[in-house]
Amino acid sequence: MELSNKKRTTTIKRSFNLTMVLMVLITLFFVWIENNVGALISGGLLVFSIIVVQFVNINYVYYSSEGSKVMIRYYPVIAFFGKEYNSIEFDKSLLYFVKIKRYMAFSDLYLAVKTSKGIAEYPEVSLVGLTKSEIQLIENDLNSLMKNR
Repeated sequence: MELSNKKRTTTIKRSFNLTMVLMVLITLFFVWIENNVGALISGGLLVFSIIVVQFVNINYVYYSSEGSKVMIRYYPVIAFFGKEYNSIEFDKSLLYFVKIKRYMAFSDLYLAVKTSKGIAEYPEVSLVGLTKSEIQLIENDLNSLMKNR
């Protein structure tokens, strides 16, 4: 199975960029007309929006379970301090534990694999940029790998 949320993350990034430009223009307009309260409110909303987006951590996710390996590539769609490209790749037979934790609108993927020295856990992967059906497809695919061991 192969899955990518490239189209959706492109739309999210474009929408975010357009919204930020509009918020900056609104803030500058309030500064220009010397409306300090309006400038402070719109500037505060701008800063708050940036902090929220960094906290939410929307990722581009590419998932593939073709062949004998599972590969997950992901990176943050909106990053202000440099993008951190990450990749998880392991043999299907080494999969030990898989869980998708859901809370409100957030979903995170937790994986653990068997190694020669024990069990290794991968860092969590934020699945916020995926639709519910895409998350369900990944969960079903990984659970089927667990059953087929």
